[in-house]
Amino acid sequence: MFDEIVARYDAMLERLCLGTFAYTVTIPDSGVLTIEDVMRRLGATPAAVRGPGGPPDSDRLSLYQVGSGVVTLDWYPVERQEITDRLAGDGFRHWYLSFDIEGNTIMYARYGEVEGCLEHPEPGYIPFTPWTDRFGPLSPYTEFLVSGYDSEEAEAQVDITAACLAVIDMESGVCLDEELMDGPHSVVSISMENRPA
Repeated sequence: MFDEIVARYDAMLERLCLGTFAYTVTIPDSGVLTIEDVMRRLGATPAAVRGPGGPPDSDRLSLYQVGSGVVTLDWYPVERQEITDRLAGDGFRHWYLSFDIEGNTIMYARYGEVEGCLEHPEPGYIPFTPWTDRFGPLSPYTEFLVSGYDSEEAEAQVDITAACLAVIDMESGVCLDEELMDGPHSVVSISMENRPA
């Protein structure tokens, strides 16, 4: 089943030819996280509610209600992880994934106060510590995620971005696909004035 999920994301990434992109999933431990809650947590200004297929804007973040949680999509995520990370914290499971046209991928996960991250192509380096120790709640997927890196012995066995999407899918139960991306969503302004002080 896991291989099928990875294959689905591989095909989607190839089909959509995405350049720069960031995706988050935030799910509360109990109750429902609403779009309005997310707007408050982000300190964002409601811009519009869009129907299917609204065009992305460089200063806007798209918000999708998915079950008890919220998905965000950002087509121009430069230096904006600190904004969407406001959705993480005690009482929430939060995943962030970004990639760019140069092949850089970052995944961050936070389950309450426990956090972990992955950087590709160069894993973060802490002296005398294996870089996989930074995976935190992603640790059950260590062997799989490491297979997305080239080594001296072999090339990567999976596309790291598809692998990260598959992990988020398995952990959250939320599937990123064209149906979600083209579906009704809210849009908020996230100009850099929304940065935390």
